[in-house]
Amino acid sequence: MNEKNTITAFHCWRKNGELKVRPKPLKWHIPKRLRGLIKQGDIVLVESLGRKKPVLVIDVSREELEETGRHYKWVVRIVDQVDQVDQ
Repeated sequence: MNEKNTITAFHCWRKNGELKVRPKPLKWHIPKRLRGLIKQGDIVLVESLGRKKPVLVIDVSREELEETGRHYKWVVRIVDQVDQVDQ
């Protein structure tokens, strides 16, 4: 099983109707119930500094957490998904 379990994302927020992005990539763990549903370009809610904040997903990957020894906070839920475009 090669499920993608980690996202790399930027913090984002709305200011004067525009989407602002903080260009520092950070990583979060995807819980099993959301695996396979999150893709690049989605906005998801994550745990950050004791609060839930939106982030813009730039990459979804597989990381062996046992091998790397890293611990990431969790993705809480999907806020907005990009539209599927068939080409």
